[in-house]
Amino acid sequence: MTGNDRELLAETGAGATFDCSKGDAMKRMSRCQRAAIVLATCLGVGGCAARTAPVPLSDRGVLFLSLGPDTLLVERFELSPERLYVESVVRAPRAMFRTIDAPLYPDGSFATVRVAAFDAAAPRSSAARDSTIITFSADSTFYEFGLGAAKQFLRLQGRGDVVISFAGNYSFPQYLLLAARTPPAGDTLRGVFASRLGSFPLVARRTRDTVAIWSQVAGAMRVIVAPDGRGARLDGTSSSLGYVGTRRDWIDIDSVSRAFAERERMAGAVGVLSVRDTARASVDGAQIAIDYGRPTQRGRTIFGNVVPWNRVWRTGANLATHMTTNRALELEGFVLPAGRYTLYAIPAPESWTLLISTETGQWGSAAIDEARIVARLPMRVVQLDEPVETFTIAVDRSGTGGVLRMAWDRTAAEIGILVR
Repeated sequence: MTGNDRELLAETGAGATFDCSKGDAMKRMSRCQRAAIVLATCLGVGGCAARTAPVPLSDRGVLFLSLGPDTLLVERFELSPERLYVESVVRAPRAMFRTIDAPLYPDGSFATVRVAAFDAAAPRSSAARDSTIITFSADSTFYEFGLGAAKQFLRLQGRGDVVISFAGNYSFPQYLLLAARTPPAGDTLRGVFASRLGSFPLVARRTRDTVAIWSQVAGAMRVIVAPDGRGARLDGTSSSLGYVGTRRDWIDIDSVSRAFAERERMAGAVGVLSVRDTARASVDGAQIAIDYGRPTQRGRTIFGNVVPWNRVWRTGANLATHMTTNRALELEGFVLPAGRYTLYAIPAPESWTLLISTETGQWGSAAIDEARIVARLPMRVVQLDEPVETFTIAVDRSGTGGVLRMAWDRTAAEIGILVR
């Protein structure tokens, strides 16, 4: 997390996390409810303010969202003071055509959001394959997922200002809308990021030509603002998403959808961008398992770019990396009792620092609980002759113990393990 990101987090008044979804976060539900309600009702300038100030909203265009050299999402949008309407072509994990229809209140907040997914090969003539309807009250966000008898329902604390429909499906014109709603430099907009994972604090702050939008689940997204006030570019390289968005002229989105569908038919689906995997090892009687997300390089420079130097990294993607051991382990003189932990790292050019936390079940590393970190240990850096395309964690036997190894691109970081 950057210094600016920490300042944005401090603006929420939270200091820690507000994951009100499930698991051990349920124990903090009363606190989460209060926080999310305050965040929802205090969306305004410098404190609690009614949502009555009109926001001038008028824009239309196309966003191309890329990871490295790969364009994975194309979104054509029309934004007016009354409505945000988006038509998207999504490539991952399968090609899909998606529409988002969101009537707006006078201040630019959502009245409702309706999302529908269609066959990418026949976006106008096929029946919807999936649907999400999102509605709001003063202090809650309500999801209705699915079609027919398969519908599911979810209520989240807090009134969503950025909402995620299907799992992992972001719609980036929401960030342009939020940037338009963000007050002049010096003031802060506070809100709620709503997804199936729960409700999370969201804050946005404007500088001269940039609106920085921070949320716990996604990290920092930056909207670069053109001289005419419209969002010109999206920079998500400091976020957990990693996307970069560029604007193009108005295009025939149906042709893009059919082209992506044909590419999938010829070459196969893109698949999940960061598959989940488990590294398992038996070291001197200890059974060690590490569950982690595996992002791919996709032509990008990883360390010092996708993964910044001297910043906490989740050592993977999506859900935090979890390690389980049935025996106590010694790492660089520190004895770790048997149990379940999360692993983070702070990469640097010459050496890494491994962070071990007793907090489990959390998403990413945007707002880890510093009080739950039980160890900060040095890792040796090794430069590789051949690049590793997909991030890999392994535990290998070595002498009387083992070595925990993380490798991606042309860099590996290692730390020795002894069983106690």
